[in-house]
Amino acid sequence: MHEAKPLVTVIMSVRNGEQWLREAIDSIIRQSLPEWEIWITDDASTDSTWKILESYIVEKPAFNITIMRQSPPWGLTKNLNTMLPFARGEFIARMDADDISEPERFAKQVAFLQQNPSVDAVASFITMINEKGETTGIWEDDRRASNYNSIRAIMPGTNCIAHPTVMLRASVVKEYGYNESQMHMEDWDLWLRLLNDGRVIEKINEPLLRYRVHSQSVTSTYLKKSAFQKKNEFYRLFLSQNKTGVLISKIRLKYRINRVKLFLSRIKRRFTS
Repeated sequence: MHEAKPLVTVIMSVRNGEQWLREAIDSIIRQSLPEWEIWITDDASTDSTWKILESYIVEKPAFNITIMRQSPPWGLTKNLNTMLPFARGEFIARMDADDISEPERFAKQVAFLQQNPSVDAVASFITMINEKGETTGIWEDDRRASNYNSIRAIMPGTNCIAHPTVMLRASVVKEYGYNESQMHMEDWDLWLRLLNDGRVIEKINEPLLRYRVHSQSVTSTYLKKSAFQKKNEFYRLFLSQNKTGVLISKIRLKYRINRVKLFLSRIKRRFTS
């Protein structure tokens, strides 16, 4: 175990993630920046996830890995909030159990935050991969939102940051926390709250994470449902909880536009079904 206080705390929640969990954890172990710890919560998995996590404690005791288990399942957002108070790092990095961090990810993000004290969080570009780990392309919104100004302009209308690429100052994310009422969109809610309060989110313009899209992933599940309906629910809740701020008027406008799109999509389905 590392005795010194780590620079980075990684938080990960996993449920039935046996297929790619080792790849995800090993990508953290291979980081060129060694001053990290990782907290992993097994969210009541029914596969071999817990056994895999236990193997790291036995086989790799030199690494600062702490594992927890929830039963019944709490869900991603509550698990993240539960781990935050235990984080000792100056910076908190997100990671998902089906993605792969590039070896220089932490070193580059820590350096960026240390060199830019006005920045509260930094993300990166992603490379999209499939179940086999094969590259399938890029995410267009990710590349369009390449810096603070473009992120601030795009974010009221769409989430343009991949959650598992983000590293935040621990003091900031502990102050804000994740909104547990925003199921599956807790990251977009956090980015908007930060930006709405004048906080700064930047992005390193190179892919520091391989983002896996598969049949069980949140991204894949989201695409199967009505994007307009999900956005409508998100905006309604966000605006009920956030009344003022520098972006509120833009968010309200995007909400109105989305309601029109939702209405038109329902009419289209009615006439085409």
